[in-house]
Amino acid sequence: MEETKKLETNQIEQSWLEKIAFDLLIALGGSIFLALLSQVSIPLPFTPVPLTLQTFGVFILGGTLGGKRALMSIAAYLVQGTCGLPVFAGGLSNPLWLLDYKGGFLISFLPAAFFIGNWIRNKTHASFYYIVFSLAIGQLLIFAIGASWLAFYVGFVKAIHFGILPFLSGAGLKIIMAACSLKGIAFLRNRRSLCPK
Repeated sequence: MEETKKLETNQIEQSWLEKIAFDLLIALGGSIFLALLSQVSIPLPFTPVPLTLQTFGVFILGGTLGGKRALMSIAAYLVQGTCGLPVFAGGLSNPLWLLDYKGGFLISFLPAAFFIGNWIRNKTHASFYYIVFSLAIGQLLIFAIGASWLAFYVGFVKAIHFGILPFLSGAGLKIIMAACSLKGIAFLRNRRSLCPK
């Protein structure tokens, strides 16, 4: 009887460790995915904040991994940047990114990914419009937190002009692109689950 209990306990501990290892591996993969997209960075002459594909990456991570794993991926990405790895926009490394005027946008990725992940990933057959709406709310979180942080450095009015207005059209385009990508991924997942094994 004791041997059976020990065996069950060992199996539970092993499965728990395997789950943690799997989650950490996914978080590492997600952080690398976001770091690669961050290399696409276009400096704009009228704002200190560059145009990047980071938010597109946040949308995809949230919509595919779910809230918890997307949050872990973003956290791993920020840890890599804090350690001095060149993962930020344009291949920059900045261990003191939290003190930078763009730090709020990086922080905002955490709640945005978590929100998007919980809204989309848990809804099995989310419509295209539902996904677009969820991504738009996530983008609003990014704008709100990022611009509020930027306002400490340049003031509220300039934060709107530098951190939000130049990116509205690009944000809309990335939302549509991400929604199409997530619908395609969901279609492939559903098709795979229907295939006979």
